[in-house]
Amino acid sequence: MGQVFKTILILIILLIMGKMIWSEDSDVAEKGRKMFIENRCYTCHTINAESVEIEKEKEEFAKEKGVEIKEEEEEDENNEAKKGGDLSHVGAERDSEWIKNFSKKPKEYFKDDPNCRRLAKKKYRKRFKGTDEDHEILVAYLSTLKYKEQQEEDYKSCLKE
Repeated sequence: MGQVFKTILILIILLIMGKMIWSEDSDVAEKGRKMFIENRCYTCHTINAESVEIEKEKEEFAKEKGVEIKEEEEEDENNEAKKGGDLSHVGAERDSEWIKNFSKKPKEYFKDDPNCRRLAKKKYRKRFKGTDEDHEILVAYLSTLKYKEQQEEDYKSCLKE
C-alpha cells in the first residue's frame, strides 16, 4: 500500500511541476507577443506559426491604445513584402545571446552587398529601443520559437551565416 501511495504522490508532484513550467512558458509567450506588437516588430517580421495569436494581440493592442493598425504597415514604402522574414524558427537557429545582440545592433550582422547594406541601414533605425526589461521579455519569447521553418519560398536573407 505504501508503494502505491508514493507512486501517486510522485505523479501528483510531476503534474504540478509540469503545470508550473507550462504556465511559465505560456506567460513568456503572452508577454513576448505583447512586446513584439507594442514595438511594432510585425512591420518587418512575421511569426507565421503564431499568426492567429499575433493578429489577436494586434487587435487587442489597437483597442487598448485607441489606435488603428493599417494594413499598409505590412509593407514598406516601396510596397515590398516584409524584409525581416519569418521568425517562427528563430529560437532553433539562434541562441538568446545572438537574438539579444542582433536586436540592439543589427547592422553588424548583415552581408556586405548594396541591397543588404540598404536594408541594414533601415533595420538599424528600427532596432529595439524599449526598456531593458522589455528587451529581455522579447528575447526570451523569440528564443522559444522553435516551430517548423515557415519562411516564404522566395525569401533571401541578408544575414551573415
